[in-house]
Amino acid sequence: NMDAMLQQAQRENYREFYEQVARRYPEEELVYASLRGRVRRRFILSHLRSFRGRLLDLGCNRGMYTATYQNGKAFGVDIALPALVAARERHPGGRYIQGDAQDLSFFRSQSFDAILCSELIEHVPDAQRVINECFRLLRKGGRLLLTTPNYKGTRPTWVNIGAMQAFGVTGVRGQFYFHTAFRPEELAEMAGRAGFQQVDCGTFEKEVKYATRLPVALFHLVRVLNRATFNSAQVNRVNGHLLERGALVVYLICRGLGLDGLFTRLVREGVRSYLLASKL
Repeated sequence: NMDAMLQQAQRENYREFYEQVARRYPEEELVYASLRGRVRRRFILSHLRSFRGRLLDLGCNRGMYTATYQNGKAFGVDIALPALVAARERHPGGRYIQGDAQDLSFFRSQSFDAILCSELIEHVPDAQRVINECFRLLRKGGRLLLTTPNYKGTRPTWVNIGAMQAFGVTGVRGQFYFHTAFRPEELAEMAGRAGFQQVDCGTFEKEVKYATRLPVALFHLVRVLNRATFNSAQVNRVNGHLLERGALVVYLICRGLGLDGLFTRLVREGVRSYLLASKL
């Protein structure tokens, strides 16, 4: 039952979990050096360049996007204090506040011209509340950019902490933490309920799908061989790293040969969903 899972997730101490992630897991160095991270960053920056006025970055982490915003004052909110300390060091001119995106009552209504909510709502028990708060905080004419993981089939809920375990991160429930996903039409429906007018929605990171075909086959082969022989966590970590590097190499070769556009058009859906919405 999805509602029961969400209620249980709401009772868990998420601040403690995400503070240890911020202290121990070098997300920017790992994720944003990979193909998926590079494509995601390029996608988000292309939208940020069109935003004007006061920007709020929800789930700002270490301030990667607020530090690059040039068209007005930038504010960042994150539940993890260590991430905000790093953001302040990186961007002393930014304004960073610790808080839960499901309750932003410390901000007055209609305080912002643009809101970035990237890779956040899949981590919270009540995504609709976050989107409702975004609508309240935006001025008329303001814009919201949402990005989340996409999914097919059954929506994920509790997932393994995976690579974070190697950095000393422990899960919320054993080795699991709450991490769901949304299809573009689900984002559009939630935004509509909040009062937003949809501008655009769809999927992106299509490059990840075509570029990982060959590396994924090799990844699974090595994993099977490792399980049958050494059963080594170290081999699994190296294997995962080689998967990320292999996908990036395939993408760079295809881009260099001018084949990226063709292969991207052949991919029906990307691994991430996005929504661009406005408050009329």
